[in-house]
Amino acid sequence: MPVLVADVGGTNTRVALASAGRLSQLARFGNDAYASFAEVLSAYARGHNLPALRGICVAVAGPVAAGRAELTNRNWHFNESGLAAPLPEQGDIPARLINDLVALGHALPGLVPSQLDVIRAGAVQPSNDQALVAGLGTGFNACLLKGGSVVEAELGHASLPLAIAEELRAQLGDAASGFRTNECLFSGRGLSRLHNILTNKDKRGQDILEDFATGADPQAAAAVTLTARLLGLFARELVFQYLPFRGIHFAGGAARGILGSAARAEFLSTFEAGGRFADHLDRVPVRLIADDAAALSGAARLMEESA
Repeated sequence: MPVLVADVGGTNTRVALASAGRLSQLARFGNDAYASFAEVLSAYARGHNLPALRGICVAVAGPVAAGRAELTNRNWHFNESGLAAPLPEQGDIPARLINDLVALGHALPGLVPSQLDVIRAGAVQPSNDQALVAGLGTGFNACLLKGGSVVEAELGHASLPLAIAEELRAQLGDAASGFRTNECLFSGRGLSRLHNILTNKDKRGQDILEDFATGADPQAAAAVTLTARLLGLFARELVFQYLPFRGIHFAGGAARGILGSAARAEFLSTFEAGGRFADHLDRVPVRLIADDAAALSGAARLMEESA
């Protein structure tokens, strides 16, 4: 029997069925068209002929505690009790809520080379069993993997490191005070805010990335390349905070838009700059999770492991 898995971000929700390590009936929903996750799930059920399910696992872009959660960037609330209620004729099936970065952490061991874009190779043999996943989407968060364990965090709400705050002030002056946390800068919304400061124009992060990729808006280049440079500084901080010698793995639409573009060179130039303990940096691989459905695979893997 399959399980239903969902990945609920600030902008989009992805839903699929998972069985024996494979996803099927994958669908994507724009959250602006729905008042709640329950409405999304109802729409999915109406559009698909669902078999009997073994359970449901929902990964959300927000903190999860005691079977409850809410999105950081949208007023949606979740409760494991009744989570499957919008699914007709499924009954009281097991339900689980997890953070979306936790889902990506569980997905990481099962990812194959075609799902990963290698930004830099790093050491051939890691000296520890630690890896980091950092998600840049509508918001930001990270999780640490140590062996088979996934360590939760809410790093998006932590204050920006001093080196990044100082570089922002050098580039933006007093306007830098608007970027107080990691998520304020390293997210689609952060890119939009930075672009607005540089150009006095309002534009969505997704549109800025598309304009940069196509060359449609030369002003987008300033915002994207500056973000890439600051992300390189931030990745250096992450190395010393977590020692992820199995690699830093970036995920999310904003990360793919920045590091999957010509701005990657700016990121690498900053990340690979010399300095004290540069040998630590040299050993760390950096990869981009190219598969947009990876969190769904992680949720499915977690349900399989806990069965």
